[in-house]
Amino acid sequence: MEYYQILNLSKEPFSNSPEPEFFYQSPQHVECLQNLEIAVRLRRGLNVVIGDVGTGKTTLCRRLIGKFEGDENIKTHLLLDSYFSDSIEFLSTVGRMFGLEEKQENSVTEWQLKEDIKNYLFEQGVDEQKTVVLIIDEGQKIPDFCLEILREFLNYETNEYKLLQIVIFAQNEFRNTLRKRSNFADRINFLYDLGPLNFKDTRLMIRYRMKKASKTGENPLHFTYPAMRAIYRATDGYPRKIVTLCHQIIMAVIVQNRTRVGWSLVRACVHREVSDKARVVPWTRVTVLSGVLVILLVLGLGTGQLKKLVYSNVSHLFKGPSLTEKKPVPFEAVKETKAEDIPVKELASVTIKAKTEVAPDLIPEASTPVQYPAILGKLAVKRGWIVSKMIAAVYGFCDPEHLRLVKEANPHIRNLNRVVAGNVINFPVIPAKSNPPMWSYFVQIAERNDLGEAHGLLYENPDKTPPLRMLPCWNDREGLKFSILLKENFTDKELALRAIGGLPPPISSDAKIISEWGENTVFFANQ
Repeated sequence: MEYYQILNLSKEPFSNSPEPEFFYQSPQHVECLQNLEIAVRLRRGLNVVIGDVGTGKTTLCRRLIGKFEGDENIKTHLLLDSYFSDSIEFLSTVGRMFGLEEKQENSVTEWQLKEDIKNYLFEQGVDEQKTVVLIIDEGQKIPDFCLEILREFLNYETNEYKLLQIVIFAQNEFRNTLRKRSNFADRINFLYDLGPLNFKDTRLMIRYRMKKASKTGENPLHFTYPAMRAIYRATDGYPRKIVTLCHQIIMAVIVQNRTRVGWSLVRACVHREVSDKARVVPWTRVTVLSGVLVILLVLGLGTGQLKKLVYSNVSHLFKGPSLTEKKPVPFEAVKETKAEDIPVKELASVTIKAKTEVAPDLIPEASTPVQYPAILGKLAVKRGWIVSKMIAAVYGFCDPEHLRLVKEANPHIRNLNRVVAGNVINFPVIPAKSNPPMWSYFVQIAERNDLGEAHGLLYENPDKTPPLRMLPCWNDREGLKFSILLKENFTDKELALRAIGGLPPPISSDAKIISEWGENTVFFANQ
């Protein structure tokens, strides 16, 4: 039994995968999608969609492809990774996508590859009257020489239409690229700025996803108006953030056996989700201390004593989270040596805060000094790998904070968006924002002590069946280890046993159930 079936749902309503069936058609998304479809069918050439991280570009991209499914006159090709080291590599990739005969890159010229692509486009577009569409995701990573080649592709045309339709989905930094390359920007037929949702659409999106996932078509959970407002304020209307937060809310609802989502539940989930950010200033305490300050001034307390008293009571209220509690230890070794020379087992002193069930602002914090590695390990980039996907595999997902910390840990790499095969990426210690839920049972199929070996296991199963994930963790008895788990958690042991029974023999032989982790275990992947 899947966890979402507890709520009488047929599917996970807030999956972080770009599922087109859960696409909420907000006015701006509908407008963008309709314009793209019209532009492609009219064969207008170049179209660009620009939006911030998490605004729904990838989902919109998949939705656009779905629009042309079943239409034999339109051939769509999706390019997920748009970074290439040279023009030959780019042209060879496009040629393979078009089904052209693969040639050895060391024995073919750029001109030959362009001629092959041009002949293919004329054959498809003129002789067979078919529309060829090249859709590029993560367009902000496109090198300048690739843009020049795409511009040349747009020159392949008849008197009535372009032979290649290009749709680029890119993040905001692509605007600077367009400003620098006016000869490419001038060829844009349709440019759309994709923004976050407003409050109304945020509410409608949540309701739509819940009804879509429901077995009965009815929403099994009631989100109060204050709860919806809290979700909107916490996510600023960004669809990806809404999905992530609502997933945490659904998990909390199941654990607490609720059927109603209120403001307090949302705020509790938000607090857990953003626990790495600065603690909100407890203004009640500030008000009390201000009153005490006035009384002390009236009593004539000495200035020096007054400063000391005030600082000792309120200075910590305005500080962000402690470095040892939420951020990795300093990575100074990387700055002085090559990445390959950094010892994986280098230890650094850190502090783990004692857990408590009462408000952290109302009691003193206890701490126990422990030791764990300064870095999780290193991975050598292979051809076609994307750093953001490597980060997601290690830490559970990739957000701007993960990118920043990994960048700081790798000063030997100037641009993480332009890594090449052979580059070594160091993965720093980043304590997880949330621990595994206590009510869950996990199915572990393997355990490794080395990041490289664990990461390799995720790619030994090309069909991704069953879906796997990595959970790095540390405790003072077993040290650093990397558990390879089934991606799905289970609500009881019987379900986990059934999952093991359904695994193929090579995997099921070493599989085991984990329901408890060692005391003081620190996790480095978000749940």
